[in-house]
Formats: sequence, structure tokens, C-alpha cells
Amino acid sequence: MNKVFSPCVSGSVRKLLDGGFKHIGVWQACQNGLIEFHGIKPVSRNPGVYAYAVGDEVVYVGSAQRGLNKRFQHYESSKKLRTASRIREAILERLSHGTRVDVYVIVPKESLTLNGVLPVDPVAGLEEGLIRDIKPTWNRRGSRAV
Repeated sequence: MNKVFSPCVSGSVRKLLDGGFKHIGVWQACQNGLIEFHGIKPVSRNPGVYAYAVGDEVVYVGSAQRGLNKRFQHYESSKKLRTASRIREAILERLSHGTRVDVYVIVPKESLTLNGVLPVDPVAGLEEGLIRDIKPTWNRRGSRAV
């Protein structure tokens, strides 16, 4: 992996990596006021959980039930989705100060059931658990949300 895509390895990022997340790239600003993902492509079409980090701090955790590739496209161009627009603005603000915003993902391999009957969504559960544990500053559900 070249230097531009080298992952951070301490703080809450270390927890993600130890838990199986992979560093797949970074966000970069475009001249049209939007952002573009630079990294490992193609981005998975499978449901998964993603995290954005600034330095060693995880600043945002999200889930992509319809596929990580579609979710990243929303961040790049959607003006109608409030959360995507809000997070894109936060990313652009960091990038304008020369700060990197790293992207980490995990794609759970198996669906789960309790007692073979009750469905458990590993994507939604992992996202919620990480938000509660890490309290990322860009997540509104986190207690430190901005």
C-alpha cells in the first residue's frame, strides 16, 4: 500500500483494525465542492459497516445495508440526503485544512439467528455497538456529536 493510503494504527482506529476492519482509502476534495473516494476499488457491493477517521480518532461510523459502493456514491454526490450532505461538509472542512480522512470497512460474512429463530442484523448491530462504545464526534447518536 502506498504512503497516501497507509492506515492509522492507534486510538480507536486500533480497535477497528483489531476487530477486523480494513483500511481501504481516503476521501479527497474535488474542485466542484464535492468529494471523491481514492483507494481500493471496486468498493464492495455487499452490506457493511464503514468508519471515517482523522488521525487516530474514529469520527464517524455508518452502515450500508444496500452495499458499501452505493453508500460511498451518496457521499460523493447526493445533495438530497441530509446525513450524506452533513458528513460530506465535515469531510470537506477537514480536507481544507490539509487533514486526511481515512476510510475503514468491514463486511460481516454471516447472518445470525438466536436459537435458530430470531434474526440478528450484524451490520446494524455492529454500527450501533461501535457508536455507543467509541462515541464518534460526527455521529449524532454519539454523546459528543457536533
